[in-house]
Amino acid sequence: MSWSLNIGKIFGIRFRIHVTFLLLVLFIFASVANQHGFQRGLLAALFICAVFACVLIHEIGHSLIARRFGKEAKSITLLPIGGVATIEEMPEKPTQEIAMSLVGPLINLAIAAILYVIVGRWTGISVPTVQPDSSRSFLAGLIGINIVLAIFNLIPAFPMDGGRVLRGLLAMTMDYVTATSIAVAVGQILAMLFIFYGVFYNWWIAIIGLFLYIGAGGEKQQVILKSVLHEVAASEAMTTTFRTLRPDEPISRALEHFYHGCQDDFPVVGEAGIEGILTRDRILAAIHDRGVNVPVSEIMDRDFSSVTPRAPLDEIYRKSLAGGKTAVAVIDDNTVKGMLCLDGISRFLAVRAALSHPGSRV
Repeated sequence: MSWSLNIGKIFGIRFRIHVTFLLLVLFIFASVANQHGFQRGLLAALFICAVFACVLIHEIGHSLIARRFGKEAKSITLLPIGGVATIEEMPEKPTQEIAMSLVGPLINLAIAAILYVIVGRWTGISVPTVQPDSSRSFLAGLIGINIVLAIFNLIPAFPMDGGRVLRGLLAMTMDYVTATSIAVAVGQILAMLFIFYGVFYNWWIAIIGLFLYIGAGGEKQQVILKSVLHEVAASEAMTTTFRTLRPDEPISRALEHFYHGCQDDFPVVGEAGIEGILTRDRILAAIHDRGVNVPVSEIMDRDFSSVTPRAPLDEIYRKSLAGGKTAVAVIDDNTVKGMLCLDGISRFLAVRAALSHPGSRV
């Protein structure tokens, strides 16, 4: 995610903070300090950081459970609206999705319980306490915030954890796409109720409702896309008319094909077979930095992605996005049979959708 600062790794998961989160903390500090003094402003900023530390632990819980189910978590980014865990792929087994979704809210409740023991009693709890004036009220505020986070995340609407729990329960008795459609419909009805209520009483609730409505629609589109792509093999969508380059050729040779054709990515083939892929971005960067006579072997991507002709497109699409790869080589018997790129997959889907229209003619 752009405008994010890499802080380090937690359990092997990269942890990032978005610049806007830092701006939020500075804004709260400045606002409170301006009205109530430096000390109150500092405590308010620390309180916000503590809240987001709880959000971070929530997301770490999701990520570790995902790893247990074989789905790698790439990173966690803190934003002003909360934490975002970039997970390779959501598990489709209902029990796994339910477990992964419930762990976050359960962590928030566990944090609240631990803090309750520390505070010793419920007296004086204020939700939220953005201007804590004592250690007790500071911790009491965190107790309330964690309870609110747990309840809010259990709302049965995407992209909240509750929406995934609902889909997991439905998927036990029906197919995944149908379960998603029903869960999305429930979530969007709740979102519209939030919007309706918020317009008259609280605009923040209306904004949350809009966020839930858009998030639910996006989840449905992703699941349908994955379902469609899973039924298509790489051999059906790959480009079979393409040019290859030799490792010892200068990139000026690639430019000739670049100018006079529509090919952006080139498989680099040596005596032993494919050795790398030369992408458009690498070509343009090399021209800018080193000119047109640099050998292809010096700038090609040796850590390229390759699949067999029988590989399903959903797997290719997911791995391409996760690995930041724009091109994939389709290889069979150590021979390049075709090339796939994200744009090519989009074109294939567009053509397929047009052909499936009742008015289409083949």
